[in-house]
Amino acid sequence: MRYQRSALRRRNLEPSQDQPPSEPAPSMRPIGERNPRTVRLVVAVVAIVIIVAGIVTFVILNRPPATVCNLSSTDPLIFDQPETPDTLDPHVTFSTPGWGIVQQVYQSLVNYNGTGYTKFVPVLAKSWTVNGFNYTFVLRRDVHFSNGHVFNAYVMWFSLYRAIVMNQAGSFILQENFWLPGLNYYSDANDSANATAWMISNLNSFSFTNPTAPQLAVMMDGNNSFQVIDQYTIKLNMGFGYLGTVAYGNLLAAIAGPIASAVDPAVVQANGGVINDTNKYMATHMLGTGPYVVQSFNAATGYLLKPDPNYWAKAGDAAAEPWNNIIQPAKASIQVNFQTSAITAVADMKSGSVAGVSFAYVGPSQINDLKAAPCVQVNLLNVVYGSTAGAWWIYMNQNAPPFTDIHVRAAVVHAIDYGGIIRTAFNGFADRWVGPVPPGYEHYNPQGLQPYEFNLALAMQEMNQSAWPLPTGYTPHINYMYLKLGDWEQVALLLQADLLKIGIHIDIVGIQNIDELYTEQGRDPTTGECISQTSFKGGPFPIGQEFYTSDYISPDDWTQNNALSYGSANDCMSAYVNDTMDRLVIEAAGDTNQANLTSDYSQITRLMYDNYTNAWLVVPQQFQILHVQVQGPVTNPMGAALPFVIVQNTLYAAPRP
Repeated sequence: MRYQRSALRRRNLEPSQDQPPSEPAPSMRPIGERNPRTVRLVVAVVAIVIIVAGIVTFVILNRPPATVCNLSSTDPLIFDQPETPDTLDPHVTFSTPGWGIVQQVYQSLVNYNGTGYTKFVPVLAKSWTVNGFNYTFVLRRDVHFSNGHVFNAYVMWFSLYRAIVMNQAGSFILQENFWLPGLNYYSDANDSANATAWMISNLNSFSFTNPTAPQLAVMMDGNNSFQVIDQYTIKLNMGFGYLGTVAYGNLLAAIAGPIASAVDPAVVQANGGVINDTNKYMATHMLGTGPYVVQSFNAATGYLLKPDPNYWAKAGDAAAEPWNNIIQPAKASIQVNFQTSAITAVADMKSGSVAGVSFAYVGPSQINDLKAAPCVQVNLLNVVYGSTAGAWWIYMNQNAPPFTDIHVRAAVVHAIDYGGIIRTAFNGFADRWVGPVPPGYEHYNPQGLQPYEFNLALAMQEMNQSAWPLPTGYTPHINYMYLKLGDWEQVALLLQADLLKIGIHIDIVGIQNIDELYTEQGRDPTTGECISQTSFKGGPFPIGQEFYTSDYISPDDWTQNNALSYGSANDCMSAYVNDTMDRLVIEAAGDTNQANLTSDYSQITRLMYDNYTNAWLVVPQQFQILHVQVQGPVTNPMGAALPFVIVQNTLYAAPRP
């Protein structure tokens, strides 16, 4: 199914004039363009870590036997983190620190298995069955929020529809498959707006403990995307979101994150209610079903999470069966200090002042320094962790000369000294890749295509077949956009020297952060013009640095972003438009047949590879950094490496053996 780009804009959820007035609609943010969650990358940025490994390559250090390694605090376990959460509302948060805290307090139906990221364990759900477009979840009984309020299917119905109508940054994760009752994502805008007003009224007035018969009739109606079957059963009916009528193959991954968390309807109703915007109370208060409660929170200094003494999941209780690591009670309190200084964070780690740190982007000097510390474990993680945190590439806009010419794009990908960049800028701590699916993920590069070869002779040969042959080359200077973070300025300078050898003159222009990159990816809401191709922030930028970080682990999370013609990292950046590609991306999203998926992703990868759409650059390596006394890790790539911090309840400190 081919979708118009305009259809993938954020839906207008305002009611028509004949409806009661409601709160203003949120600003127009792209919905189907899949901007990744905000991950601010700073040299040696320190963030919370839960120590989790899928397939982990350990770099075990030799320590002097006489060294005494003591933690300053074993309960709480203390972590340094560079930034405060964007919000404490699970249906709004879209940043690494936000996800880090809300997933300790709130829970969703399922979560990633403790031994991998392609299998899932029940959390609020007890079990589930799949029938094409429909997932039916049987919920655990005797689950309650930390205030004692019960959890049931009515609460889950409330929570999922709240996330839909709030229409915040992460809402697209649900909206790709689900929409309002009786409608689909492409229904008339006025119908959707009226349905939103009606749904908001229901969410604010229904009882979700003892609903009336008319209220039950609404929740149990078969026209729901989220359909209550009985008090402890809810069915999720796909095919109504912006993906269209496809039976999405990665639904469990999509609903494992905060956007599908259960919130207490009574708390929301008593504190501002549901609106199609943010809720100030929920942004600063937390009360969930998870193993922790918030003891204190200060946006300037940090927060303290304490184990919930009345937590519902106790080993041996019927409510906690089937048992898994994700749901077990917390073993220690967690204290997070907001620490913006990488130097201080490293010193804290070496002195035992903190239990562990994790780096969103690691400067080689910090890693090498910590490797030499006697009481610190520095573990190099498998490449899937790097992919989860973010893979990087160089885009070339195919609507802007000289990149309209495929020979120029081919020349660029072969002119880059990738090995030199990895050695010089990353001290060897990065890996090559072939996109659009990142390494470590299912269906990564199924045909085993080799990363583009650095071959200057071949690059010059390609340039000579272009409209701008050597020795003259392309004489106008071109602006190259890069992020002023970490080692990326050094990378930009190396690229500048590499491309000059094939007659392409780039002027490097730095932007400040990831948020500015997201702005560059968008279109002007008035003119529809690509912002990256205007003078904004020193543009236009026909070539520049791009990246993506996962919203959840699935190959289509990436292809919808960087391969689909209207994906946010493609539309205004690479500007690669191919109807076959669009069909394959949507087709793969709705298929579970492994042979079909291998075929689809082989074609997807080959199409971009042969088009020289992007110069697939590097996946920076990720490290797990802990004090030697920290024990109890739950292994999972989605839980250990940024940007996903899922559970901390299994962590505790024990004397070093």
